[in-house]
Amino acid sequence: MGLSHSSTYHSSHIRSVTESGPVIVKPHSEIYPRLPIEDFMGCDNETYSPQFELFVQSCQAMYDRHHTDMRSYYQVAGIHSLPWTPYDGVTGGIHEYKNETDWVTGRWGGYCHHADVLFGPWHRPYILLMESLLINEAKKIALQYPDNEREKYVEAANQFRFPYWDWADEKAINGLPDVFIVAELEIRTPKGKKKVKNPLKSYTLPVDLSFPLGKGYNPTDKPHYKIPTINYNPFTPAGYSTVRYPNANYEDQYDMMNRNISMFVSTLLRPIVYQILQINNYLQISNYALRSDGTEMEGFWPAHPVSLVIVGSSHYASIEVPHFIVHLAIGGPGGHFTYADINGFDPIFFFHHTAVDRLLALWQAIHPDSWVTENVSINGTYTEELYTVVNEYTDLTPFRKSKTEFWKSSTVRDIEKLGYTYPELVKFKGQDPRELQAYLLKFYKPDPHYARRFFAKLIIEAGKLVGPYVIRVFVDMKGASVETPITSPHFAGLVAMWHRPNPYQINGTTYVIGSVDITAAMERLGIRMETINSRSFVDVNPTTGLLNSNAIFDVNNDINVVPCYLNGTGVSPKEAGVNKVEVYSFIHDKVDPDFLVEDSGQHHYTNIF
Repeated sequence: MGLSHSSTYHSSHIRSVTESGPVIVKPHSEIYPRLPIEDFMGCDNETYSPQFELFVQSCQAMYDRHHTDMRSYYQVAGIHSLPWTPYDGVTGGIHEYKNETDWVTGRWGGYCHHADVLFGPWHRPYILLMESLLINEAKKIALQYPDNEREKYVEAANQFRFPYWDWADEKAINGLPDVFIVAELEIRTPKGKKKVKNPLKSYTLPVDLSFPLGKGYNPTDKPHYKIPTINYNPFTPAGYSTVRYPNANYEDQYDMMNRNISMFVSTLLRPIVYQILQINNYLQISNYALRSDGTEMEGFWPAHPVSLVIVGSSHYASIEVPHFIVHLAIGGPGGHFTYADINGFDPIFFFHHTAVDRLLALWQAIHPDSWVTENVSINGTYTEELYTVVNEYTDLTPFRKSKTEFWKSSTVRDIEKLGYTYPELVKFKGQDPRELQAYLLKFYKPDPHYARRFFAKLIIEAGKLVGPYVIRVFVDMKGASVETPITSPHFAGLVAMWHRPNPYQINGTTYVIGSVDITAAMERLGIRMETINSRSFVDVNPTTGLLNSNAIFDVNNDINVVPCYLNGTGVSPKEAGVNKVEVYSFIHDKVDPDFLVEDSGQHHYTNIF
């Protein structure tokens, strides 16, 4: 989470409740699927093009509302974090976030939940709120179409649901879909076909967001704009748009962004999703924080030694971790989407979080008996103090179910009761959950399909550096440095760090446990992947009859970690808090090769820094 360096807020950031009364998030009256953006945006597809055209116009309508209107895009986007003021009058009473002091303690200033079991459930009514407001705008716009088209658009307004971008689909290797990049879109409006400004590319801030930094670090200083240090949120003056991977002219650098996305899809996102779908415990997949004190999750797989820490983070076992990686890949250094305090203002935020919600919904369908348990919110929120105990009955503020009641995890568990679903859930409805699981594992299984998968596990002390930053993992490259490109065949993946120091931490040291799938890199480099038969000097592949590679895996020499900030500045592993690297592996089931066998875990080596 980014840090603010000021505790004084501009008066333009103060929210006001509109005359239309409190904002109540209501379920849709009918169930329709949320679609992948590639299908939803198909303007040549008469089934969905009216929905997409209404969606685009509805987004702009929310942009055009005054920024003090609770139903404006500015206000809804600001629920996530900044401007750190009450939304729709929802406060925490005596526990309300205090701008002047709480940010110093590390307390999260937004309403959203990170690093606790409410991460997924909290974002569910958030997307539902945005979806409902867009549908309300769409219904008004549909009535403006000519008589011969009106009925079609009225029905489209009832049916459309917020689309998602599946960043773990193989198609994502091509980068961000063009619909998020092009400056204009051609759509049919009530006044005929016309080109309109693309509201999915960026959002123009109506008021200042965050605070001015030193000379050269503000957009007003272009063309010599410098990316601010990671310690602070980038400042966006009123009238400036959100950006992704900005250059010295404060312009998007989509080539660099897409390069990162392309690399991360195969090295990180697909392997992580593949493993999440095989884990049957909600606590383990719900968020990046977990305990190893015996009261909660002790380990993630066999071959994972139990860490002697109070709070840790699992890199591959949580839906929150690939979520972080996508934020970093799209925003880059200086981009809004990178910084937790301001990323809700980039329009892609809701497409991304709809994808996260889909992943959670798919996991629920596979493992229907596991849901929200009790744990501690280590970051707090606008209405929850640090280290508050939360569970499925905790209010998901500020989302009202009625004038007097808030949504809870227990009431958002069944998405059909909220009026939406996802295509795969429709396809496998009523079937054995294992059928859906097998389908998804085949869809997301990292290629190529090796019999054994190897992982490098990093244990990192959080708080040594102010995030966000990454720890890149290279295989068989002793001289790897920040200058080594991630396009190198030696690059295996990375661990993304969004933690920041907490001077008031009361539960001991916080660690991140990051696992990187190094299998593909080992194969590229000819590192032997078969189990070695110690009684034989010759290792022969039983299928081909040919000698296998003579390379012997050595974690001391073959696993090299390179920590670096997003601006390319490197630090040593010790400075970044890396204190241990381990290597372990699992085999795939011989009957159903899409499943990893839990009890096949083998620990290979440990390197302590």
